[in-house]
Amino acid sequence: MTRATTPRATTASRSRRPAAKPAAAPVDALGDQWLVITGLSWEQYVTINDAIVERPSVRMIYCDGRLTLLTKSRRHGRYAGCLDFLVAELCKELNVLMETAGSATFRRQEKNGGIEGDKTFYFGENADRMKGPQNIDLDVQPPPDLAIVIEVSNSGEDSVIVWGRLGVTEVWRFDPIAMECSFWSRRSVRTYRRIERSLAFPTLRPADVIEQMRLADDLSMGEWWSNLGRWVREEIVPRKRRGGNR
Repeated sequence: MTRATTPRATTASRSRRPAAKPAAAPVDALGDQWLVITGLSWEQYVTINDAIVERPSVRMIYCDGRLTLLTKSRRHGRYAGCLDFLVAELCKELNVLMETAGSATFRRQEKNGGIEGDKTFYFGENADRMKGPQNIDLDVQPPPDLAIVIEVSNSGEDSVIVWGRLGVTEVWRFDPIAMECSFWSRRSVRTYRRIERSLAFPTLRPADVIEQMRLADDLSMGEWWSNLGRWVREEIVPRKRRGGNR
């Protein structure tokens, strides 16, 4: 009877090479990290999206098989928070019924798109319909009335495309590095037109948003927030009485 023997390890197997480290995701000028994965099916996107449940600092934008994963920096989150406060204060002083959807996930397979917004809002009748702690289901619920996109990396265009497919009426695009803001109104499934005043707040202009974001840069959050209501009452509300003009 012969005895089985174990082959000796070769020189190559004994000197294993260290595993290659994955390339780090690019970092943009705001400090966000982003990674783009292409060629993903809808089912693969949903699996990834559902698997990462607790991800307060990560956004996903899925558009036509392309998935962008964006890890938000503190600066990104701070601007999103400031814009959230701004919209809330406008609604308060202008008597606009509002419900926020924050950074909830919105996705529809037939639109081949899914996204988590920086900040999203319902107004008026839609706000009344969406009040309370409801989960998002676009099969039976309306899309948000306003989506805010903070864009520095290459995720901005896909975000706008997806919001258009999902039926979002208005999009604000804010670039904090260039300190530029623009308002966009949906005109078809895929396209928006640039507008001079907000649909939700007809007396508000992009320059007003830039002004407030510059102030937020110069002040602490508490100082800026404490002055915000007074600014809306003294600058924005009077325009409504004058028909939108200074």
